[in-house]
Amino acid sequence: MALSASDIAILAPALDASLQGTFLQGFNEFDHESFFWSLPNKEKLVFVLSHGAPRVYIGGKELGQSSLNTAFATFVRKALTHARVIEVTAEPNERILYFHLERTNEVYKKEKVTLVFEMLPNKPRVLLLDEAKKILISTNYSPLDSKRPLLKGMSYTLPEKGNYVPKEGACFDYEEYQKECLEEESRLIEKRKTNKYGDVIKKLKAKEKAAQKKIAAIEKDIEEAKLHLDDAIYGDYIYTDYSSFHKGDEYFLYEGKKIPLDPKKSPQENATAFYKKAKKAKVTLEQANINLEKGKEEEENATTLLAMISSLDGASLEEFGPSLGILPSPKEKQVQGTALLPYEIIDGKTRILFGKNAKQNEFLSFLYTTDKELLWFHAKEGSGSHVILFSASPSKEEISLACEVALYASGHEAGEVMYTQRKNIKRGNYTGQAIVKSYQAAYFPNIEEKAKNLCKNAVKVKITRRLQGN
Repeated sequence: MALSASDIAILAPALDASLQGTFLQGFNEFDHESFFWSLPNKEKLVFVLSHGAPRVYIGGKELGQSSLNTAFATFVRKALTHARVIEVTAEPNERILYFHLERTNEVYKKEKVTLVFEMLPNKPRVLLLDEAKKILISTNYSPLDSKRPLLKGMSYTLPEKGNYVPKEGACFDYEEYQKECLEEESRLIEKRKTNKYGDVIKKLKAKEKAAQKKIAAIEKDIEEAKLHLDDAIYGDYIYTDYSSFHKGDEYFLYEGKKIPLDPKKSPQENATAFYKKAKKAKVTLEQANINLEKGKEEEENATTLLAMISSLDGASLEEFGPSLGILPSPKEKQVQGTALLPYEIIDGKTRILFGKNAKQNEFLSFLYTTDKELLWFHAKEGSGSHVILFSASPSKEEISLACEVALYASGHEAGEVMYTQRKNIKRGNYTGQAIVKSYQAAYFPNIEEKAKNLCKNAVKVKITRRLQGN
């Protein structure tokens, strides 16, 4: 997607038509290669300094995560908040865009500054220049001993002229360019998430792999132990026909099978060895089964956390991850994993999910699904289970069943239930709290046995791990 100077000459007036007179707000350094300003129409002016494909475009509605706190971000946020775009131009026959801005300086005086975007594929760079064209800050600098030194306080100079020949009849399509930039946005978001949570992902993958190795070793021990469960029978057989056994025997036949003996041991010692092996095998199996369950739990926990990180968007992870334990935080180091997962009821084509505690409620109501039209249920009085009915056009029977689930999962045998679309709830001040803006209510004098049985037989929902490469 690297643009030529001819392309940029067409891009500049297109951006100018959209941005002229616009105020730049809310600077955000999305990652070390991209940043944006919010625009009044809820879109963003996005700069991407990726090698090979630098780009600037208007879009970025999904780039809603917190900014990196770098020196560059701090300076630009202070220098250009509420700066107004006067004009966007291009340097003739160069891959350089100029964003001419008007800002209010520290002494509340209006002054002109220029944001320069050098869209060079091998070394993209953004610089901020003052009215005298001196460098205020740059995304990267060039030292004094370079052919083109670029340092803070120095006058800005253009790159050395090459043998560039403008394209005849350039056919740059601005609409197509915008479309390509927006398509790249999802990769930008995933890249930010991978970079930000790379260490967490790496540790979880290591835990998952360690658990899998542990499980394999335990299963091997179990198979080995099973081979010796019946060894006590061989010890009994030796004593039953003791006179037929002698020191130096290498094996004996039992029901047509050759059973090895230690020729250095007496018959009594061999029998004792068989008893010990049988006892050890029994103990090994008992402990191994306990350890196997722990190993599978560790594996499932790590796998579930990896699935959560891969399936949730970065903004949701930043907002909810630490408090729920999906990601570590200073206050809560212990990750939750499968403990966060809500419970699932399947009744024919009806699917209902509910939480059994505050963290499951939080995860279900605000993270698990982005569909704001689904119906959300809660017992009207007191704390209790959050319930979501996964049906685009729910029937009265489905709504009644979800209401009964909300009551029963909250420990009630009867009562009033409020229900509303998810768009009418918002997160409260503590984990699991939901603030309901508007709702309908229904009273149930009792709960049908069907709802009770479905709740009792509910299983934890599974999360699909989509991004195996993360």
